[in-house]
Amino acid sequence: MNVRLIIQKGFVAVLAALALSSCDMMTEDLGDCPTGLYVNFVYDYNIQRADMFKDHVGGLTLYVYDESDRLVASKTMGEGQLSKYGSYLHFSEDELAPGHSYRLMAVAFQHEALSNIGAKYRLTGNNNGDQWQQFFINLDHTKTRALADYSYVSNAAPLDTLWHTLTTMTTPADSMAQMLYPASLTPVKTEYTWQRDGSIKTNGQERVSIVRGEPTYATVSLIRDTKHLNITLRAVNDNPADNQVVDKDYIVEIYDNNSQLDCHNDLTNPADTLIYTPCRQWTTTFVGNGQVVSESAAHYDLMFNRLLYKNASVENDQYAILNVEDIAKARNAVLLIRKKDTGEIIFGINLPYILSSGRTFQERYYHYQEYLDREYDYRLQFIIKGGRVDELQFFIGTHVHIIPWAIRQQNEQL
Repeated sequence: MNVRLIIQKGFVAVLAALALSSCDMMTEDLGDCPTGLYVNFVYDYNIQRADMFKDHVGGLTLYVYDESDRLVASKTMGEGQLSKYGSYLHFSEDELAPGHSYRLMAVAFQHEALSNIGAKYRLTGNNNGDQWQQFFINLDHTKTRALADYSYVSNAAPLDTLWHTLTTMTTPADSMAQMLYPASLTPVKTEYTWQRDGSIKTNGQERVSIVRGEPTYATVSLIRDTKHLNITLRAVNDNPADNQVVDKDYIVEIYDNNSQLDCHNDLTNPADTLIYTPCRQWTTTFVGNGQVVSESAAHYDLMFNRLLYKNASVENDQYAILNVEDIAKARNAVLLIRKKDTGEIIFGINLPYILSSGRTFQERYYHYQEYLDREYDYRLQFIIKGGRVDELQFFIGTHVHIIPWAIRQQNEQL
């Protein structure tokens, strides 16, 4: 027989044996073949419906719970790992045993610098062996002697931005293009919609099962809990001298029972009422000339924890709050604007109601809570006339949505 032919046949046989011992035989020693759990992340549950995970999130920790809901593993991604889309965390079969199902929970921040000034989010129940139900996120707050029933959130700096787990989705391994050496994985698109009856329609699942010798691909979708509200106060009076509005002349506050979030991202500890004050406030001045009227405006930046709209269908959410005593009766967060010298309330109302009233026509298809969870950046402008709020303007993109009213006496409907 030709020696060259024998060598060629032998070489082909060796190649065939190597191929059979590679990723096609998933029950054998896989070597370089992908196995275990691959988890990537997406933040597309926002008003833009676009994945902004890479551009917004600065650090993330993924917690993995076993079938008895005890924490068995965790891994962290830093800023360097989040510089591109498709970044993922990998757990080998040695780290997470195959043949079991696991619950995934991710918590992310923008900065996560606990050494900086200002109130911080602090995690508890996140040690190996802890139960999932023991996990809580607490926002720093301090009791005040003047108002014994309320706690202040330090306004020394803006709050860090917090994300929590919305839902978890899995992708069949055979639909992933990167079956071998997955350099980057494509996140699954989030489908999470509040129905009119308050139920949830989602493509998520509670647990992810790991199969021995095969890769399991999962995507954790995030929800942003920290909100930002910018408020502008302007005056429109017949006398131009009355149109000077200075930030130090007013007190702007948000009252809410949202100091603690649990493993479900639900608010707990309803008896602990927080007071949020502006982390930044300033005055802008425009000097007129001739027939152009001079004016000044006061500006306030507030950041606060997740906003829940409780009993959104209750009609009296639309009524004004003109006494501090009425705050304790309110079910929802309250926005309060007062004159500093007299304490007189010039504006007070249910905050979730007024913010959800700013939805555009298309956004009105969202349930109240879905809109509040998707949106995170609000801008309100109040027009003061005769010492009272006469008009409210929502700034949405390049459009201004105006709601006119006059607050005349307590409990008068707006």
